Amino acid sequence: MDKKMNIIQFSAQIEKCKANKDRSIDVTISTQELTPEDTANIFGYFEKQVWVAIAETPLTKSDLNVPEKLVEKGQKTPSQRLRSRMFAYFAETYGDKQNFEQFYENALEEIGQKYLSKLN
Repeated sequence: MDKKMNIIQFSAQIEKCKANKDRSIDVTISTQELTPEDTANIFGYFEKQVWVAIAETPLTKSDLNVPEKLVEKGQKTPSQRLRSRMFAYFAETYGDKQNFEQFYENALEEIGQKYLSKLN
């Protein structure tokens, strides 16, 4: 089931960055003129989940750390699902959405410490 990885590498400039409410970032890049094959491949990725690497020098496959499991567009990662569930709990329990970030950081620290203590 080994999928052939189609890597397209090209020079580009970041034209615009915009921070969104959900902490994601919209990035607009402009490329130099691409080969027809690379252009077709990029359009083939339209509305698909892709992984992007940014560097000031060319990259090699050994430079990349591609995860085995990809999250499809519209789906949440396990950490995003956990955060959403924690927010729902916090909002219902405390009725306060303003202090969630502090609650979230404290809860993650507590969870992390719990697992660290099991190592001893």
